[in-house]
Amino acid sequence: MNLTQHPLMDFEQRLVNVAADREYELTHLLVKVCELHHPASCVTIYLDRQRDLRRAIRVKIHPETSGEMLEAIEAIQGLSIEPNFFHHANMRRFPKRLNGGKDKINFARGVVCADITAFDRLLQRLATE
Repeated sequence: MNLTQHPLMDFEQRLVNVAADREYELTHLLVKVCELHHPASCVTIYLDRQRDLRRAIRVKIHPETSGEMLEAIEAIQGLSIEPNFFHHANMRRFPKRLNGGKDKINFARGVVCADITAFDRLLQRLATE
C-alpha cells in the first residue's frame, strides 16, 4: 500500500497502531477515510480522517450491526453512536442505498470515541462479534 499519497498524521498513526495491536490491518487509505479490517472476525471499520475538524475520534461501523452489538457499544464508557447514518462513496465494503441523489452510495453508522482508550475498547468489542 502506498502511504506517501495520503500520509497518516501522527495521531492517525497512533490510532492505526492501536488497531494493529488488536490485529486490525490497514487495508485501504484515502484522503478522508482509513479502512481497517480484522481478518479473524471479518470486521471492517473506517476511521474518519476529518476528525481534526471536529476534535473527536470518529469511526464508521457496518450499518447492519446488530441491535445487541449496538447496545454493547453504547454501554462502553467513552463511546456514543451517532443517530444518523453517514454516507461516503469510499466505504467500499459497506452496502449502498439512496441518499437524496439518483445514485446509491455506501453508508455506515458513526461511533464517536472520547479518547484512544475508548477507541481501543470499541475495536476489541467489534472483533468479538
